[in-house]
Amino acid sequence: MKLDVNLLKRLYAINHPSKHEWPMLSFIINECYKIGDLHFEQDGYCNIFITKNTSNPDFYPCVICHTDQVTSCDHKEVRIKDGRVYGKDKFTGKQVALGADDANGICCALQLLKVVPDLKVVFTTEEEVGFLGADYATSNIDFFYNVSYMIQADRRGNSDLITFTNGIYSASQAWLQEITGIMAEYGYKEEYGIGTDVGVLSEKLQLSGVNISCGYYKEHTNSESTVLTELEKCLNFMLAIITNVPLDKQYEIKVDYKAYNSYYDSYTFNDYPSDDLACEHCKTYDCMNCKIYPM
Repeated sequence: MKLDVNLLKRLYAINHPSKHEWPMLSFIINECYKIGDLHFEQDGYCNIFITKNTSNPDFYPCVICHTDQVTSCDHKEVRIKDGRVYGKDKFTGKQVALGADDANGICCALQLLKVVPDLKVVFTTEEEVGFLGADYATSNIDFFYNVSYMIQADRRGNSDLITFTNGIYSASQAWLQEITGIMAEYGYKEEYGIGTDVGVLSEKLQLSGVNISCGYYKEHTNSESTVLTELEKCLNFMLAIITNVPLDKQYEIKVDYKAYNSYYDSYTFNDYPSDDLACEHCKTYDCMNCKIYPM
C-alpha cells in the first residue's frame, strides 16, 4: 500500500496544539465523510469514534491515534528532501516541528479506513497533556465491547513494537504469537515505552494493545522530521496485522503493574514553550540519545 504523501502534507500543515485541536478534528471528520459508510460518534471530551462495518463481524481490530501536538506554528510550510519531511516557518525560514507525533498515526488511520472492510478507529484528544482524552474514552463501553485488539502508530523510529507501556505489559502472548511472522517480515521487535493512549486503553479495558514506530524523529522539537519510507513500512505493517490476525475473540490481558521510572510522574504539562520542548533534565532536545531516560 502506497503512503498518501499529499494527505500527510495536509495533516502537517494543520496547527493543532493540545486544547486547540478543532482544526484537526474538523479535518478528520471531513476526510471520513469522503470515505463513506462510516458510523460516527463523539463524546464529551471531543474524542471521535469511527466504525466501518461491511460484513457484521463479531469483533473488530481498532486503530488508535491522537489529535494534538506539543508545539505550535500558524505559518508552517512542509518540505521534502531526500525522502525526509521537515517543517519550515514561512516567515523566518527556520525549521519548525511537523506535528508528526501523531499526524503520522492519523494518516495511517485514515488510509486504513479506506481499504479495510471492517475497522474501528478512535481519534483521541489531549494525549500530550496526560492522555486525558483516552482516559475519558474508556467510558464508551458500547464502542469497545466488540474490539478484538488495538494498535497505535505513535512511536519514534522504524522498528519498535511497544508491548510494555504506561507501566504495564499491554499485549497478550496469544496476540503476539499471531504476529510473530509479520514482525519478522517488516523488521519490528518488542521494546519498552513510557506511555501513550493505547496504554491507558489497554489498562482500563484489559485488552491487548501496542504502539508502533512510524518513522518520525526528534518529536516535540523544532528538529522533528519524518522518513517517508519508514512511515510507509509502518502503514503496511499495520495493514498486515489487521489482515492476518483472526478476529474470532478478544485478546484480553491481565494487568500486572511493574515499577518504572518515568518523568511523566513529575512533569508539568502546562504552558508549553512555543518552540522546542525537552524534559527537565535535558537541554539538547535529542531524545534518541538521552543518557538519563534512554529510549
